[in-house]
Amino acid sequence: MGLVYIFLSAVCSLAIAHFLKYSGVYGHSILKILIINYLIAFGIAVGYSLFEGINPIPGFPLWFWVFAVFVGILFISNFFVFGKSVHVNGVGVSVAAMRISLLVPVLLSMIFYREEITILKMAGIVLVFAALGILIVSRRDVKIGVIGSQGLLLLLFVFSGIADGSMKVYEEEMQHAASEYQFMSVVFFTAFLIGVAVSVYQKSLSFSRSEISLGVLVGLPNLFTSIFLIRAFAYMDGSVVYSMVNMIIVAGGALIGRFIWKDQISARQWAGILFAILAIAILVNG
Repeated sequence: MGLVYIFLSAVCSLAIAHFLKYSGVYGHSILKILIINYLIAFGIAVGYSLFEGINPIPGFPLWFWVFAVFVGILFISNFFVFGKSVHVNGVGVSVAAMRISLLVPVLLSMIFYREEITILKMAGIVLVFAALGILIVSRRDVKIGVIGSQGLLLLLFVFSGIADGSMKVYEEEMQHAASEYQFMSVVFFTAFLIGVAVSVYQKSLSFSRSEISLGVLVGLPNLFTSIFLIRAFAYMDGSVVYSMVNMIIVAGGALIGRFIWKDQISARQWAGILFAILAIAILVNG
């Protein structure tokens, strides 16, 4: 059953990348799609909690609320950057930059949770920076507002790493305080409120049918990619889960970008993607 959850988590992540690429290509507002996405994900998380007989919003301690709200802000920021990056940098390159951020929870595990530091893990860390360097340097920098396409890849790496690290903290420190659906419902509702606040500030809170539809299509896999990942941990070691999920996503993202969206991937970028897959394998199995 663990392999099924791993596969489903990877498929959900790839579906998100595909729909965000679609929204960028056809000129839809990524922010509005994310607002609908988080509203849908929140509704499903609350509904599932009620179905299971769990109070979706019990009396959580203050530290839990602070952490969950921080993660919610981080989630919508990260997905906004990801949506911009898949449009400019392509699906494969963006997914690779996003997934090598696995470095952050690995470092977190070694520093705070006393997991063993091995030569292989150190080699994996070096490969992460090599892969990130290749992916960024091999891109011609295209300005998107004040941030270039190379800057988007770097931001994607940083935001995704902190987001991955937050899931590790939840797994280690907070599962006793809240189920995954309770935790994710607070995270998604926070992200939804942040998106609405930004849209109100921009005086742009009207939604087209296409944006609503895309928001629903992104919201469903957005919830379940995290849920399936957490469920996989119950059947298999974290190192195996992280390794398989991320390698499937990086390889699948490259194939979707190249063959569905006809993204131009240079030889250097293919090398960066391969380095990313190798780094992931070493980091979680070293």
